[in-house]
Amino acid sequence: MSPFIAELEQTFSDFVHGHRANDVRRRLGEPKSKRRHPMRMLPAKSYVVAMAAAGATGPPDGSRSARGPSTTARLARHRTTAGTSPDGGESLTTLSRLAVVMAFMTAAPLQAQSAHPPLHADPSLKNCSVRFASTLTQPAFHRFAREFGSVSAFKQVAPASTLGKGRVLIGIEMMSFTVDQWADAWNDTFAHINDHHWLGSSQSFPKLKLRAGVTDNLDVGAFYTRNVQSNYGWLGLDGKYRLLTESEDTPVSLAVRGAYTKTLYVGDMDMHALTADVSVDRTLWHVARPYVGLGADGVFVRETSGAVSLGSETVIAPHLFGGVDVTVWKRLNLGAEFTLGARPSAQVQVGGVAF
Repeated sequence: MSPFIAELEQTFSDFVHGHRANDVRRRLGEPKSKRRHPMRMLPAKSYVVAMAAAGATGPPDGSRSARGPSTTARLARHRTTAGTSPDGGESLTTLSRLAVVMAFMTAAPLQAQSAHPPLHADPSLKNCSVRFASTLTQPAFHRFAREFGSVSAFKQVAPASTLGKGRVLIGIEMMSFTVDQWADAWNDTFAHINDHHWLGSSQSFPKLKLRAGVTDNLDVGAFYTRNVQSNYGWLGLDGKYRLLTESEDTPVSLAVRGAYTKTLYVGDMDMHALTADVSVDRTLWHVARPYVGLGADGVFVRETSGAVSLGSETVIAPHLFGGVDVTVWKRLNLGAEFTLGARPSAQVQVGGVAF
């Protein structure tokens, strides 16, 4: 048994046995004058404050009240007996010890929770950037490839329906995703401007997107983005083919899609992602198309840093997604999508149909 647990048990035992002894004294008929008074548990100073707050003051002329000794006399007697009470002082000590132990037990877990791994700092940086630390391990690199690669993969943010031959959509998308910033997979792959400039658990930045209808059933698209506050960006290409078209006989539209994404501007790795998914949608009120889909991202990454020597990683990360696409006045396109994968992400898009 640890000394801490033994101390806690002894303190609790003293507290319980002290009160049992007081109960025995009362049952044996101990005179009232020797019984423990509640106010004697307080130090003399606290007693004075409590009595003053209650308005217990003697007559202005210092004479004794008809009801008993003056306040001054009672305080003097309390100072004499507070430290020599056979049970009051001991109970107070026991309570104090118990309070200290319980406070320590409460504070210890909170202190442990606040502990985080040290950040890898580089004052020459302008913001948090992808840079591998010498402490990066292969398992952490594997997890980073899975999560960062899956987040980077080209997201559809469009229903299964296609634009139609000759139509072009230009849009701006805002992407947000969460990270486990204190995990080795993210802490040992990012450098910071100082030792208290955290990465943050939520990341967001815009994307520029383009989509065009090659035929009535085939769309091709592209996107580009760069995190202006960091040193990474992504470039992606995709193609979507509609297999089923919603009609009176077919309740939904069905499409398959393939995409490629390249991570840019990072010197410590060479990362690529391939995506395949299938989605269905249905038109509501002639303007909205809710859709759902599922698929997987294949991430291929090779470490090129001088700080570590790690093997290449190939990771398959499945994902589910759902969203809604709204067309207003046949020209304005609004879209929102949520993806549940290796890391959750959300996308909101505003676009215009140019032709």
